[in-house]
Amino acid sequence: MVKVKATDAYEKNGILDEELQKIPKKGYEFEISEERYQILSGNNKRKLVFVEEVKKKTKEDSQGSE
Repeated sequence: MVKVKATDAYEKNGILDEELQKIPKKGYEFEISEERYQILSGNNKRKLVFVEEVKKKTKEDSQGSE
């Protein structure tokens, strides 16, 4: 499973997410399969990016530039 957040593509295009049965607002987080992630991240006939992967923060990410 891949944790993702919705982009504004759902709202701008008035597209209902079939699994969620709603139009998710930008920033809404949910989990989807890897296969579905490929489709919603731009590999679809409209070439729209509906989701972005939510990266888990690691210890290295939080250290920044010291």
